[in-house]
Amino acid sequence: MNRLLAALTAVCGLVAASPAARADTIPLGTAMLADGASFIAGGSRIKFDPNNPGETATFVLASVPDTQYVISITGQSNQSASFVQAFIDRDGTGPLDFVQLGSNINFASGFQTITLPAFTDFGTFDFLRLRNGGTGNGEIQISNITVTPLAEVNPLGAPGPIVGAGFPGLLSLALFWLARRRQKLAAL
Repeated sequence: MNRLLAALTAVCGLVAASPAARADTIPLGTAMLADGASFIAGGSRIKFDPNNPGETATFVLASVPDTQYVISITGQSNQSASFVQAFIDRDGTGPLDFVQLGSNINFASGFQTITLPAFTDFGTFDFLRLRNGGTGNGEIQISNITVTPLAEVNPLGAPGPIVGAGFPGLLSLALFWLARRRQKLAAL
């Protein structure tokens, strides 16, 4: 019984020590706002006004060249015609220009998180620009932006599920151990 407990403790310790994907949260207060975008809620959100397309919020993102990244944005736009566009400049001040990531983002009612398509970085920092693209009659609010290396979201070469791992495997091990113990005791 002590060996089973030791094995169970070791397995639980390995599961608890396994690394999770590291997502870097971008502080919204670091945004460079232009054309009417503003900070609200004590600087914890960015607001794009209704009927004022072209407002922007631009962020500087530290990055590693030749790494793929995924950006997730949490926000709300309570009107169907209100949307935000996300653009990335993958080499910072280099010769490349901003390109749009995905299509127009409509968060719908309530705060929703949208994950943009992955992109490959070319510089040591990038620019992320959010632009108010809609002419709806509802404001848009951004409450969170995270940037995650794609390798940490979906590691290449990661093994699939291991047969017998997890609780069913431990239960099977315990039943097998009990059966072996009964056989040994019956043999005596």
